[in-house]
Amino acid sequence: MNRNAHVFILCEDTVHYHFARKYFELLGFDTRKIRGDFNPKGRSTGSGAEFVKARYEKEVQAFRSKITYLDYILVVIIDDDTIGNAQHLKPTPLADEAILIFSPIRNIESWFCYIDTGDLDIEEPDEKGKIKDYAPHYKKGSKPTEFAKKLKAEICLKGLPNTAPSSLRQACNELARLKN
Repeated sequence: MNRNAHVFILCEDTVHYHFARKYFELLGFDTRKIRGDFNPKGRSTGSGAEFVKARYEKEVQAFRSKITYLDYILVVIIDDDTIGNAQHLKPTPLADEAILIFSPIRNIESWFCYIDTGDLDIEEPDEKGKIKDYAPHYKKGSKPTEFAKKLKAEICLKGLPNTAPSSLRQACNELARLKN
């Protein structure tokens, strides 16, 4: 993993962006080389997932045009929203491309809940078959950068436990591809 690479984060909103930016900063990437794009309307209006889907193909094309002369990583964060949003992103990245797709099972706050509490049931459906929405618990006063710090310092350094959410394990697998 070349820590001098330029990192571009395509995501739903500022919460996703600041979480990812801080995590890549903690991995040793130069903050001046980390940029991003997210829904300018924020969480109050419009669908962040639709924003990501609408820009994804253009960003993949930009990535593929720059990769010949620039060390570049494209990071895509899209909430699964229990409907498999990440599965609908086309074109699919090639195995050797530094295009990383992170897709929390319900929303990014489900990861925050796991990081914060270690709750093992965040991906388990309730009696109605629905995955719990943790967004209301982490809307006001929570700092995505603090969750990134805790994930890096307390969880990732020890190795992500097998009981961690599958969507977070998948994100770690995506990051591991950079090391190869």
